[in-house]
Amino acid sequence: MRQILTDTLCRTKPPRAGRLEIADLRQAGLVLRITANDVRTFAFRFRHPHTRRTLRATIGGYPAVSLEGARKRAREMASEVAAGTNPIESKRAEREAAPTRTFGALAERYLREHASRHKRPRSAEEDRRNLSVHVLPRWSKRDFRTIRRADAIELIETIVSAGRHAAGNRVHALISKIFSFAIDAGLLEANPVARLRKRGIENVGRRVFDR
Repeated sequence: MRQILTDTLCRTKPPRAGRLEIADLRQAGLVLRITANDVRTFAFRFRHPHTRRTLRATIGGYPAVSLEGARKRAREMASEVAAGTNPIESKRAEREAAPTRTFGALAERYLREHASRHKRPRSAEEDRRNLSVHVLPRWSKRDFRTIRRADAIELIETIVSAGRHAAGNRVHALISKIFSFAIDAGLLEANPVARLRKRGIENVGRRVFDR
């Protein structure tokens, strides 16, 4: 069945048995499948760019994925196919690579490839402790590419507002080093905390120890 998909059509009654599949006339490749138990799913139907085999890539369920959102994703997939890429394979590769993009994974690389090699053992251990106590509980699973200046300020302010000014400044310096490490490793283009002024106030001439 081929029609211009509308939200009204997307909400049409499910079939009594089997499934109903509607191909969108406005966006090539986009289909909506409705099953007898009222499961509604958008998918992108395409030919493999090399084997020419007909394949189907799931986009998501309706209405969690809107019709406009489904069309946008179908356009993106069509562009991938036109460029010679199978969107199913690219999505699988993206999922497999995702754990390496977390801040937790980046921090572990920093500790292993920089701190343990170029810092004194005590300083490297302090980095590990500050990460464990102050940073990883909030950022461990965050994609480090999505962390913005405002996120860093919020993290540092949480520490400083608790009266731990020295710790806030140490964490500030540490995350800046980690982002600089990511730039050197070709993982980032810019440091989100570059030139950010320290927010903690430390007593000059007296070392402050944080417990």
